[in-house]
Amino acid sequence: MRMTEIVSFLDLSVFPSVALVFFLVAFIAILWKTLTKSKQEIEAQASIPLDDDVIFTPRVLIQSNNEDLHHAECHADKGATHG
Repeated sequence: MRMTEIVSFLDLSVFPSVALVFFLVAFIAILWKTLTKSKQEIEAQASIPLDDDVIFTPRVLIQSNNEDLHHAECHADKGATHG
């Protein structure tokens, strides 16, 4: 059998209905989560960009460019001949 014959026997009309059901479930879940939040939670989350008192530390240590440059120069001079 060829691939076109196999695909022609499939009933593909069920996939749009399944996609609609998934979309509706996700939409209702997001709507429920949004509508059941308390006013204090909403106000706390709304003020996050404006709150200057909270300092978030980065997860990754960031080295300065001077340290990286010095480190690269030390490794570049090993075994190199100038002249």
